[in-house]
Amino acid sequence: MIKKYLSSEFAKNVITLVTGTGIAQAIAFLAAPVLSRFYEPEDFTVFALFSSTAAIASVVATARYELAIPLPKEEKDAKSILRLSLLISLIVAMVTLFGVALYDFFGGKYKSDHFTFWFYLIPISVFATGAYNAFNYWSTRIKTFRMNSAGRIAMAIVTASISILLGYLSFGATGLIVGLVAGQIMAMLVLSFPYLKNRKAFFAGTTHENVKTQAKIHKSFFRVNSPHALLDSIQDNGVVYLLSYFFVDAVTGWYSFAFRILKAPVGLIGSAFYQVFYQKLSNAKNEGADLRPLVRSMYLRMFLIGFPGFLVLFLFTPELFSFIFGAKWHEAGVIARILIPWLFLNFIVSPVSCITLVCNRQPQAFLFTIGDSMVRLAALIIGGLRHDYILSFTIISAFCSSLMIFALWWYYSLAKRNSNIPNGIQ
Repeated sequence: MIKKYLSSEFAKNVITLVTGTGIAQAIAFLAAPVLSRFYEPEDFTVFALFSSTAAIASVVATARYELAIPLPKEEKDAKSILRLSLLISLIVAMVTLFGVALYDFFGGKYKSDHFTFWFYLIPISVFATGAYNAFNYWSTRIKTFRMNSAGRIAMAIVTASISILLGYLSFGATGLIVGLVAGQIMAMLVLSFPYLKNRKAFFAGTTHENVKTQAKIHKSFFRVNSPHALLDSIQDNGVVYLLSYFFVDAVTGWYSFAFRILKAPVGLIGSAFYQVFYQKLSNAKNEGADLRPLVRSMYLRMFLIGFPGFLVLFLFTPELFSFIFGAKWHEAGVIARILIPWLFLNFIVSPVSCITLVCNRQPQAFLFTIGDSMVRLAALIIGGLRHDYILSFTIISAFCSSLMIFALWWYYSLAKRNSNIPNGIQ
């Protein structure tokens, strides 16, 4: 069975992305023990506030139009969507700069003690991420998956190198922030340079009218998927704001570090499968094929890949964190162990979540995310009022795991209902 999977074009494309992801994650993992000794949990608290704010803004940097790039049959239409995505990214970055300046000058007593001059890098992070995502999906469309991998590796190398250097020079949280933004810029340049070095020729055939037309055709990505993605990002990244409010800085730093170590490989490996599966599922939908075998196969693949590693992590995470990163990170390992069942189920589900886009079920997916957000908010408030962060994370893991099990059933039911039906994306 495994040999059959590895021989397919789908598997080869995934292996290309996962190889790049694996190298990028190996670099990040090898850098983590060094970073954990150069930086304190409180430094990771400041970094978490920066990166979370940037991530929340970045998720809507393109108004989610980048997700529509693989869908049109005509190349000029896809390029029009790419052009639209880049323009929106620039606008969102400028709005973000205005927002940071307003907060800096008029925040008053509400201004966080953790705010530094380097938070003015948030708009650059937003634009770099938006442009990277746009070209990432263009690369997915034309199946140049080696470029996707190269971007991820470049980001990992630059981020790790600069963060270690500035950590060694005792720059504190600034080192983590500058390293992250530099890595994002490098990833953007790697993916975009082959096309933008002769942008007039690349975008030839696209017109302002066609850009407007494609914006209208795929408006559901802006109207439905953008609020959905924004809420999804807030529930993932907004945790640090509530943790900072209810608990001491060390708790936020432990959580941020644990989530960074576990979520990064889960997210990047999952996104590699997501990109290839999205392209394959879109084609199958356009051809009127049965989607159910694709969904079943993806569930099985993700389970076989993830189960051994997640089992080891669940059994030994606190000890591993103490040994690899130092004794001061033991509690980060405790938090990580609590979250592992949820992260494992999320790992299985995440690549198949693109079916809500392919089958035009964004409104229902948005409602699902609202329920997920309410659970996490309630868990953090309950734990915060009782001054028990372990209780908060336990509630989050238990209820979010239940939601992931529901998602497994729901996505398969969508595949069953939408097989042999023309693509319904508006």
